[in-house]
Amino acid sequence: MALALPSLIFLGSCGDEASSDPKPTISLGTGGAFISASKDVVAGTAVIFNVKATAGSGAMKNVQIKAAWGTQTKTILDTALTTKEINFNRSLIALGAAGDEVVYTFTANDGNGQSSSTSVTLSMTPAMTSLEGQSGFKVYNASSITLPSAFDLYNAQEIISGTSVEKDILDKTAISAAQWSKTWGSGNGSTFVKVAANDWVNGTSTTYLFNLYKANKTKMTETITSLAKDDIILVRSGKDITFNLFIVKITAVVDLPAIGNHNDYYQFDYRGILK
Repeated sequence: MALALPSLIFLGSCGDEASSDPKPTISLGTGGAFISASKDVVAGTAVIFNVKATAGSGAMKNVQIKAAWGTQTKTILDTALTTKEINFNRSLIALGAAGDEVVYTFTANDGNGQSSSTSVTLSMTPAMTSLEGQSGFKVYNASSITLPSAFDLYNAQEIISGTSVEKDILDKTAISAAQWSKTWGSGNGSTFVKVAANDWVNGTSTTYLFNLYKANKTKMTETITSLAKDDIILVRSGKDITFNLFIVKITAVVDLPAIGNHNDYYQFDYRGILK
């Protein structure tokens, strides 16, 4: 048995060695409108990449382009190849919303099993435009059952029932609760933060809300509670829309004291880019 040990050790170490097969190369072309490095891009606008790949062996297997931001990933291209080299342009509409950091990864897979990748990060910014204003909406205690306890900011729609993705604002009171929780959440991953009264005065453009978001993004939470009249809230909608920031002003808080009367509500005005 003592003589067999070195042989076993030798065999085990061979399996850990990296493959000596040559790797493919992949790069992004420069010049003109081509994006080859990380940069700021206006969300929803066209971008273009020049992709160059060369096999390390006789032929490529495929080239892939994937995008990732937040919790989302998307395969943009996955093309089979039999050539040794490829050079092509790929244009697309920039993914993500203002404030997202979208990582585009370009991967060359060789016919010999090896691969190489390169990536760029596009930071999404908004196009400068004025916000639209809406007023006089209400979100009721969820225990009211027959009154709107959710709101769709993009479509300016009070919601009694509907799919979760529509619900940018959702009253979080448990249906069985005796008292109103005065808590907002959402059905789609929206986040909230209280901001200054002056932000309502100045918050009339996409640029202002974007800069306000950048200054407060680490403070944003999935629920917000105990709002008072004249409170100002920045909301980042969980919807997949190009500009998903809204500013909300609480104009009335009606908290009915009688147990069993669940028609409590927050009334509010707001601004944003609407459908």
